Amino acid sequence: MSHRIPRSHRISRRTWLRGSTLAAAGLAGTALAGCAAPSDRGIADISVFAGSLPESTPTGVGVHAMVDHLNASGTGFEATAFFDTSLGSASSMINALQEGTIDVAVSGSSYFSGLVPQIQAFELPFVFEDLEHARRATGPGAARDHLHELFEATKIVGLSVWENGMRQLTNNVRAIHEPADLQGIKIRTLPSPIQQAAWKAMGGLPQAIDASELYTALQQGTVQAQENPLAEIEFRKFYEVQNHLSMTSHVYTPFMMGVSRRTWNRLTQEQRTALEEAAEVGRAAQLDANDVATEKARTVLEDNGVAFVDDPDREAFRELGTSVWTQFTDAYGTELLDLVQGM
Repeated sequence: MSHRIPRSHRISRRTWLRGSTLAAAGLAGTALAGCAAPSDRGIADISVFAGSLPESTPTGVGVHAMVDHLNASGTGFEATAFFDTSLGSASSMINALQEGTIDVAVSGSSYFSGLVPQIQAFELPFVFEDLEHARRATGPGAARDHLHELFEATKIVGLSVWENGMRQLTNNVRAIHEPADLQGIKIRTLPSPIQQAAWKAMGGLPQAIDASELYTALQQGTVQAQENPLAEIEFRKFYEVQNHLSMTSHVYTPFMMGVSRRTWNRLTQEQRTALEEAAEVGRAAQLDANDVATEKARTVLEDNGVAFVDDPDREAFRELGTSVWTQFTDAYGTELLDLVQGM
């Protein structure tokens, strides 16, 4: 199924050029967030940035659904969606949110961990039984409420938690059924000490490599394995350099959505409620689009010769992977982790 954004949802050329020009001049967020204060007419002109993600992704679908809902809410919003690096990189996004030069943004939770390190509880190896468990924990409820409370000490207000999805293991050496099969294989991991420790415990030789360099690293043999959600594996065409895939579902990657506290403070209560509702509308659209993209990705991967191991010994991987949890709990306690597991 195609994921082209409907023409009616696309940003107009005039709007896009306006945002790009302002961003290039270093004034995009200032112009957008600076107008966030309700005027006499109650207008709130805000930017909604997909944290450097492409418009064609499930997150793009979610952002468009959110913006459309805001603009149709009758609460005075004039929201505009931005993608890729039109408002900066995902790393610079965090500073821009704190400064109020970007109003609303969504991106991988690891980008927010410098402000709220407890958010890493959602990305611990094998913390979730399955995708539905992960979605319950990141949806409305006690775990997400506590996460948003942790953000109260920052300059960002938590709005919602979206997703990148469950991560699966690929390699170009052999089929991986159990941890012993991973011995001696160089694997690219997320730049997280906990993730690297987990893969070392499971038998791999972890190396942190930037995502932008991963395809080349796999092609040249710098690493022989990597792990990502199926849709990401298909989107980045890793099937061209990887021919084995194990459905380990070892880590779930959430996307955090936040609004600048400066912007939040300028909104009326009615507008705040509309923004929270719109974030949930966007989440629902993004999760649905991610399901479709995941199903499509499996077909593309199989059509390109990738051999799937659907039933690896997940319990054996879990036993080794969870042994590194103490690196997190010793530093940050178990309060959020207990809520996450109890959902």
